[in-house]
Amino acid sequence: MCKMWQKIRYGVRWNPSERLALANRGLNLKDVKSIEFSFDPFHTGNQSIREFLFNISAPAVKLTNPQLKVQTTVRNDRQAPFFVASLADGKKLKFKTDGMNSMDLTMRFNRLLGNPELGKAGTRIKTKI
Repeated sequence: MCKMWQKIRYGVRWNPSERLALANRGLNLKDVKSIEFSFDPFHTGNQSIREFLFNISAPAVKLTNPQLKVQTTVRNDRQAPFFVASLADGKKLKFKTDGMNSMDLTMRFNRLLGNPELGKAGTRIKTKI
């Protein structure tokens, strides 16, 4: 059976890792001044914020805004993880990421920044660092 037919059952279903990769391709941080992450490493719902922090730190994403300040606060209060993004126009976006999927978190962040939710599929040209 062709792999295309394996993915199609009652419509197109996305592989979550493929969709996360497309959402990461759409990240453009040119309008973001700083991002402050805050999480408790012992909290059960911090996987998505840790993956998002990893994706923000990628070299291709860093090239979209080299002046971006990323601050991480590790807490020990058993509270839900969150991050606050300060935009260039003075607005602040606060995301409470407990129970969110990292794909949904990245897509929602792209939408609020005015970027496309998903980047372009296909091969990508390597950026020179």
